[in-house]
Amino acid sequence: MGRAAPLVLRDKGRQGPKLPPWSVLVVDDDDQVHAMTRVLLRDFTFEGRGFEMISAHSAAEATELLARNPSIPVALLDVVMESPDAGLRLVRQVREDLGNHEIRIILRTGQPGEAPERDVVVAYDVNDYKSKSELTAQKLFTALVGALRAWRDIETINSLNQRLAEANEQLEQKVAGRTAELMESRDALARAKERAEVALERETAAKGQLRQFLSMVSHEFRTPLAIIDSAAQMLMMRAQRVDSGMLTRLETIRGAVGRLIDLIGTCLADEQLETGRMIMQEQVLDLAPVLRAAVSHHQAASGGRQVVLDMGRATRVWGDPNLLPLVVNNLISNALKYSTDAPVDVRLRANHGGVALTVRDRGIGIPAVDLPRVFERFYRAGNAHKLSGSGIGLHMVRQIVDLHGGSIQIGSSEGEGTTVTVHLRSPPRDQQGGDRSLEPGGIR
Repeated sequence: MGRAAPLVLRDKGRQGPKLPPWSVLVVDDDDQVHAMTRVLLRDFTFEGRGFEMISAHSAAEATELLARNPSIPVALLDVVMESPDAGLRLVRQVREDLGNHEIRIILRTGQPGEAPERDVVVAYDVNDYKSKSELTAQKLFTALVGALRAWRDIETINSLNQRLAEANEQLEQKVAGRTAELMESRDALARAKERAEVALERETAAKGQLRQFLSMVSHEFRTPLAIIDSAAQMLMMRAQRVDSGMLTRLETIRGAVGRLIDLIGTCLADEQLETGRMIMQEQVLDLAPVLRAAVSHHQAASGGRQVVLDMGRATRVWGDPNLLPLVVNNLISNALKYSTDAPVDVRLRANHGGVALTVRDRGIGIPAVDLPRVFERFYRAGNAHKLSGSGIGLHMVRQIVDLHGGSIQIGSSEGEGTTVTVHLRSPPRDQQGGDRSLEPGGIR
């Protein structure tokens, strides 16, 4: 039989680019141990990387080396060197003084009796314990591979922990930043709420003062205005006999008084509607006499302006007899105010289970940009400022129509006129009684 080939200890590592060798620190006061270990390491590879040996002949020299290069993964450490326990004291120094808990320490001792394995493993943070006499090439390779794998896993865990700590720090910074933003937003909201509460208190106080003023105006102005109107009527009767030239001026006075009374009534009603203090009393209401009275009144107040009234058979609605006349009077008043000599058309027709009241003028019209806002309280179109008005009429009209469950539409072209259509409900069937004006062919 021929002679057996020598055993070469290599692992089947991954193929790839050449990587730096694994560093192994050998701490021993015996030069022969260093020489033998260097020879053995020369034939070892792990994961495609060879091994390089770093030598230290004393615990003091090893301490200095590890202080400069803490990333050495494995140390082969003799116990007995410059003193019987020099290696053990070096273990304590590495772990406690240098704070290096990653390096894998393999104790190698030629005198096991000086440092019994069980006592050493329990008392010192070492990772393996080998007797020099039993540490063959194969066992050394196995011990090194196990130590390197453990060191690599520890490094991976440390790297992940570091990245996790960095991520946590970044997250804490983001949370702190977001918390600061939320605190700032909360403070801003608190300040805005405080300002809004102050503004609301002021608005509530202003509305209270406005209600008091309107109530005062309503009660205190009506009597003097009624006296003025009565005096104007008496003067008109006398002027017809004595001086007919005074009639025009007296009619102007009565017209102004009527407009002021209407304005007071509109303001008071609008405020009561806005605050919900007006209680609606719905009943069967015939709009025919309401429309005739309104047309007659406004024709007289406008110096005989022509108002064309066109009514169909259906004239009864379900509504409040005090509120719906305000709607009629405001729409006719606006139509006369914002037109000149052209007639104003007032039309009442049955429409989808109710009636449609349409008031049309041929006046200045409403600019397209103002149309969406004409129902806002106190809002007036840009071309209406030369004419007197409060900007609450249409706002009040829409409130009354909404209370009745109706609807209102407005169409207008600047310079051509405006058309307002109000849809109101017919009386419920159990309230219609014998009203033939609601039946096809009935007599109005």
